[in-house]
Amino acid sequence: MDVQQQIRTIIAEELKVPQEQITADVHLRTLPGFDSMRALEIILRTENAFDIEIDAAVTFQVATVGQFEDTVRELCRRRTPAA
Repeated sequence: MDVQQQIRTIIAEELKVPQEQITADVHLRTLPGFDSMRALEIILRTENAFDIEIDAAVTFQVATVGQFEDTVRELCRRRTPAA
């Protein structure tokens, strides 16, 4: 499963919305059920799924699903391989 698919699955499961509703240009805050607790859960699940750490400042800068996907891709690219 690629980054896009995995993130959209996490968001859909956490917010209990159809995955078809989750497109790159959708603003996260406009999705049904999205609130600060759900946002934290989505971030935690994403960090665990990709073995990354998403900085809190970045969290507040991301508006759309596509921006979140790009952020995760970049963090995965920069991740230091385990020794």
